[in-house]
Amino acid sequence: MAATKSLAPGSVPPSRPTKEQLFKTHKTHLESQDLSPDAPRPVKQPILAEAYPASTRSIRDVEIIPLSELRVEKHHRGQGIIVKVISPPFIGAGAVSIVEDEFGNVEKLAIYNQGDASILSGVPEGCLVAVKEPYYMHSGGDSDYMICCDHPSDVILLRFNDPIIPESLRLGPLLKSAADWRSAGDKAFLEKDFPTAVFCYAEAIEACGDDAAFKAPIHTKRAGTNLILGRYDAAKADALASITGGPGDWKAYYNAGRAAYGLCEYAASKEFLDKALQINPSGTGVRKQHERCLARLREEEHGDYNFGAMLASLSPQHIHLDRGSFLRNTRVAESKHHGRGLFATRALQAGDIAFVEKATLMPNQYEPSRASAALYAMMVRQLCDNPSLAQSVLQLYAGDSLERTGAEGTIVDGVPVVDVFLVEGIRTKNCFSAPLSTFEDTKPRSPAGRMAKGLWAHASYMNHSCVPNTMRSFVGDMLISRATRAIAEGDEIFQQYVPVNALLDLRTAVFKDNWGFECSCQLCVSERRSPRDKLDARKKALAAIERTGTKKPAAGKGGGAIATDATIRHMEKLAKQLEDLHEPDIYDALPRLALIYPCDWLVDAHRARKNHAKVVRYALQVLRNFGFNVPSGEADAADDSWDPREIYTTSGDASLMTVHIVLALRRLAEAYRALGQRDSAGRCIEAAQFGYTLVTGFENDSRVLE
Repeated sequence: MAATKSLAPGSVPPSRPTKEQLFKTHKTHLESQDLSPDAPRPVKQPILAEAYPASTRSIRDVEIIPLSELRVEKHHRGQGIIVKVISPPFIGAGAVSIVEDEFGNVEKLAIYNQGDASILSGVPEGCLVAVKEPYYMHSGGDSDYMICCDHPSDVILLRFNDPIIPESLRLGPLLKSAADWRSAGDKAFLEKDFPTAVFCYAEAIEACGDDAAFKAPIHTKRAGTNLILGRYDAAKADALASITGGPGDWKAYYNAGRAAYGLCEYAASKEFLDKALQINPSGTGVRKQHERCLARLREEEHGDYNFGAMLASLSPQHIHLDRGSFLRNTRVAESKHHGRGLFATRALQAGDIAFVEKATLMPNQYEPSRASAALYAMMVRQLCDNPSLAQSVLQLYAGDSLERTGAEGTIVDGVPVVDVFLVEGIRTKNCFSAPLSTFEDTKPRSPAGRMAKGLWAHASYMNHSCVPNTMRSFVGDMLISRATRAIAEGDEIFQQYVPVNALLDLRTAVFKDNWGFECSCQLCVSERRSPRDKLDARKKALAAIERTGTKKPAAGKGGGAIATDATIRHMEKLAKQLEDLHEPDIYDALPRLALIYPCDWLVDAHRARKNHAKVVRYALQVLRNFGFNVPSGEADAADDSWDPREIYTTSGDASLMTVHIVLALRRLAEAYRALGQRDSAGRCIEAAQFGYTLVTGFENDSRVLE
């Protein structure tokens, strides 16, 4: 086979396939496509290194050129094309169709990132489209090119009577009257072809001129259809446009209230529903929706949630909870660390809710290999369907490599400008991995690796700290953030972006590579004072410990034997050597993350051999190595006056709360009970229960960890 010849960027192809050749190839693809309802539709995720901006110009402000003037691997800035679709679409990661211009030139057009609510997700044959500043690319073999529309706002579905359409492409109205278009919309609605129904109702509204009596019920129909499609901005606009001043207006306000509710604008929803009830006080549906709205407003005002009931209502098919966001305890402001951050609006104590936020966007996809693509696709499509989301989403940090035009989210040619590369940058810098629930995820027998990806816009403003003062957890699409220690009014609140590595160099690389910052938390700043030889020595010592622990499990895990006395002594020796490599002047009140693994190993090893005093010793060391204040030394460890419940209030500003703290406290309780120190055991259980509330977001029985 001859090698494919590549043209220099900006060249005009010397030859292109004929219409017959394009149709022959296209037919082969059409015969192979799977259009079954359950067929997974792939997503074309953008490669940020290949980013180019979305067009911000109107199709009426660019030069319209013929297809024959398209140049390979070029973004035709200041130019556009108008074409007719002359084939059914091939549906894959996008929709590929054959198109023709007014001069009879033909080409392939690939449209990506259109939502299910848009006709452009599978543009029907006969439709007319405009592409602004098109990108013409080589797509395979010799003479194989196509017009590629990555940005959904770069392609516009034209109305059939749009004056911009060239005369030779103009079909005239397909239907003769507004009534015909209305009937076509009704037919499409009954067939559940909702995007077509919306299009037909739009044509009916345009065709009827100034006939307000005819328009109002069409707006009502289109409002209802847009509600089904989740196009809440459009539904609200249609609902308000259907108001006539008559007794039937209750439905207009009801639809507007439902649309505002879908946008989580509960105060506005209540106002619309109040008006609906004034007109129709006996409306059962209106009253029920009004009660739902009041419940959301109470949650927004008071943060009063029944988390247990929320957890019980979850299922793999039901992850989106009907709840409001409680954000009053925090505000967004400029941070001395990285741009903007979240700050406490009142004093918080350990265990207090900092905020609870419903996901701005979160797909129901817990397969890790698909979760990122699913969130990206949802972000793009929701920004297209509901332009008001731009206010909360598009202002988030997207990395320093992506330039903004300032027009993102603005309406041009009737659609919002959506730059898919900017959206992907925002996703990568701001999304969270979330289990179905943190409570279930902490159980030892919970399925591993089942994580969705979601965007919580308010939480995205939180800056990172390796020793944060809050901890996040999840119940479905609700993110719960609780204070892990006292936070004064006006203080910045922090979270961990990812679980931190024990070694400074490794975690620094993670932050640099993924978010482009150097962590300035108390732990990182202090550890940078360590000489290079000490950092290297700790890295080497930890590697030796991990090799020993992996080769010889502590407590017969995986069917192996319980660790021998010799192995335990060896691990204790290695742990002591690593401890001696931590400078007291640096680590006096800081976590010693490298020591957590060997101390955990020793807790398990001594527990398996029922050496309860040693379990106490090393469980306390686990707490100490996470930065909590505990008795130091074996004599103090036996002191029955120590109260573990106070570690959350007496440990300073550099302690690190994790589920390992809960497990260590339970191991302590078990050992204390075996040693006859029942009061100490009881206090440890109470401390574990409190810690488990921080970990899971609400009160749960920590015995599930056993």
